Amino acid sequence: MIYIYSSKNAAALKRALGSKNAWVELLSKNLNGHKFNANDQIYLDISGLSRTELKKSIESLKKSGTFWGIIDPKGTVIDPASFFFQGAGDYIGHALFKKGLDKKRFTNAFSWTQNKAPAKKAVKEAEAVSKKKGHLLPTSKFGGWKNIRAGSTGTFFFLFVSISGKSNLRTMIGEIAFSTLKNRLRYVLSESFKEADALLWMESEESSLFLIPPVSDNIKIVIETVMKMILNSRLIGMEKLRLTIPTEFTFALHYGQTLFQAPGKTGGVISESLNFIFHLGTKKAETGRLTISDTVSEEAIPDGLKDLFRSAGVFEGISVRHSRRFVH
Repeated sequence: MIYIYSSKNAAALKRALGSKNAWVELLSKNLNGHKFNANDQIYLDISGLSRTELKKSIESLKKSGTFWGIIDPKGTVIDPASFFFQGAGDYIGHALFKKGLDKKRFTNAFSWTQNKAPAKKAVKEAEAVSKKKGHLLPTSKFGGWKNIRAGSTGTFFFLFVSISGKSNLRTMIGEIAFSTLKNRLRYVLSESFKEADALLWMESEESSLFLIPPVSDNIKIVIETVMKMILNSRLIGMEKLRLTIPTEFTFALHYGQTLFQAPGKTGGVISESLNFIFHLGTKKAETGRLTISDTVSEEAIPDGLKDLFRSAGVFEGISVRHSRRFVH
């Protein structure tokens, strides 16, 4: 069943859905009071919600364990991709809402996350772009991020990073301490991946996303650095982040295509690869591990680290691997 929760915009939603809307159920009660099934789809109409209301509603959606998406009828969100960071499966903005909502649009979004053709097609496209005669990845030096034209489509590695997995650090340490922590974490991550020319591309309260140049030497440096950070996570937490609670990182790595915009101007950037890395990081990756999609070739993994990775099944149509968990 498809559910749309709206506390302040029910009338406009009914108009957008039209008269033949028996396939959807509108909810106005608190999301915490409704039980959902695994195959349900839940959409949140964010019209008129305060920041606190939106945060509480998204937390409820994340806890539901089902597919969820966002409906933004007025297009008020500056950075729609921030929802994908948190595990959203879909975003419906002003233009589509104004055009009208039909069942096919919702079922297509759900199908994409259930191992259907679009995800498999994305894998084949990424592999086709990356393959070169004799080598999967170029070994030449990266030309620099300033040389990439804004609005162009490029192929990159995507590195998702979060600290302490899905724990709510803001609540645990307080607002002021959390803001300070984010600044320290930004510095630590940027310095750690500096040698690989990694670009801190997007940030949310819970996660960071880096773009890595599609060059063999660069990605090998990143993977080596990630494994060292996993091993030294407790020390990094105490000495560099100044946390008094145990610290662990969650890392996820994917290879694919996306439209490129400079950091801070990525609000309108949405692609299959971008959606996938957000989902991989928030739904499949585990604390204390590096999770790699099979779009990342064996050549990208340093020779001495290949044996550390084991199959973790298939996620959204793409095979993935986990690194072994280390005992601290």
